[in-house]
Amino acid sequence: MAVSNEDMLAMARELPIPVPWDLDVFIANLAAQRGRPIHLIPTDTAALAGSPCGLWLTREHDDLILHEIGTSPYHVYHVFNIVGHEIGHMMLGHGRNRAFGADRDREEDLCRRVLPAIDPETVQAVLGRTDYASDQERDAEMFAHILMIAAAEVSDEQSVMRGVFLRRR
Repeated sequence: MAVSNEDMLAMARELPIPVPWDLDVFIANLAAQRGRPIHLIPTDTAALAGSPCGLWLTREHDDLILHEIGTSPYHVYHVFNIVGHEIGHMMLGHGRNRAFGADRDREEDLCRRVLPAIDPETVQAVLGRTDYASDQERDAEMFAHILMIAAAEVSDEQSVMRGVFLRRR
């Protein structure tokens, strides 16, 4: 079942968004709030050819989010969007649908290629964005965009200029 944009915005506003914005601090805050570590793993998405451009791997005691390595301003935005999408899956309680459906062998092969140091047997689920054919994928993508709005709101609320020129009554 799809989640309304209003519900997603309310959820995003409850997240521990740092000011100034810092993705690493946000992930640390979110991990603390959820009570389980989240590890961001930059990777060359060329290794994911024919696969998702971002992945969320759940393990017993932690979560891994794989995203494109990038340093340009465009890539920073793109990384935020990919990570935000995977966080959307987390926050929206997704996880029943696997990245490749029932094809566990394909998931294990992907894990071995992209994360050779991780035993694929420890991975409980792999979710990845390959298309937007499901409500879960559309909702996770919308959540990523709404998270950007919530982060901008928090930053704007704490802006010195807002306090000077736009005081609340």
